[in-house]
Amino acid sequence: MKVLITGIAGFGGSHLAELALREGAQVVGTVLPNASTDNLAGFRDAVETLPCDVTEPGAAARVLRGVRPDRLFHLAGASVVGTSWEHRVNVLRTNLEGTFQVLEGLRAHPVPCLLVSSGEVYGAVPERAQPIREEQLLSPLSPYALSKACQEMYARYYANAEGIPLVVVRAFNHVGPRQGPGFVWSDIARQVAAIEKELSPPVLEIGTVTTRRDFTDVRDMVRAYWLALERAKPGETYNVASGTAVAIQEILDGFLALAACPIEVRPSPARVRPVDLSLLSGDAGRLTRLTGWQPRIPLRQSLADVLVDWRGRR
Repeated sequence: MKVLITGIAGFGGSHLAELALREGAQVVGTVLPNASTDNLAGFRDAVETLPCDVTEPGAAARVLRGVRPDRLFHLAGASVVGTSWEHRVNVLRTNLEGTFQVLEGLRAHPVPCLLVSSGEVYGAVPERAQPIREEQLLSPLSPYALSKACQEMYARYYANAEGIPLVVVRAFNHVGPRQGPGFVWSDIARQVAAIEKELSPPVLEIGTVTTRRDFTDVRDMVRAYWLALERAKPGETYNVASGTAVAIQEILDGFLALAACPIEVRPSPARVRPVDLSLLSGDAGRLTRLTGWQPRIPLRQSLADVLVDWRGRR
């Protein structure tokens, strides 16, 4: 079986590539021209990478025509919520045009495809209605969430009107090694590692710590992607989440407990989002009933692995 992963060198893409290799697949992935492939360092020789900007007209179709995959996982795109207000034009252009080009490519070369959306599409949902189920109306409150909701509309059209075998997953917050800056876990771990190396003063800056999020290790997350595309019917949508919300303060405390030296914490208004949901937690019951999927990696292991990862970066 041949698998094509757009955005293979990204956070989720690299972990999905590793999983696909373990499943015995031949793995091919797209990488932005001149972009780093450091996330593939441990298995770069085992995968084929193709330079491709999927937002370019016809680029995705050319890759699909040349690779002729059995499955496609579309992960390429802008993924940072916190900076999406400042970079809204690029976020919307990248995520919408990239998805449109991929779907047009599939129209000419149809194969089963998984499109990764986000739990952010639900917006502010009352606590009594959380963990959130797939039936909840979408109400995006950031440019990033808007782009993901629009991607879903694209996918629904191409599945229903064009007959493309598409499955959508709404991934809630996922964490783990290789995640880039701009996410709360990686931002905390990066600062801790720099302080330990005496590259920064022993002061950690952070934004809001009272918000609660549903965190799943990326290695569990990509396993859900694999199972969803393997077993779901085209046109269906699934949440991928742990069902448990954890306050950012608890995550911060976990990293501080692992730090090799005392660290002062200082609130930073610059790190506070223009709109920050107080609670976001998902119900993955639909996916569990279909596939048996459940998270396996505890948060304490994810915390340790993320800090080890940042300690090893230059």
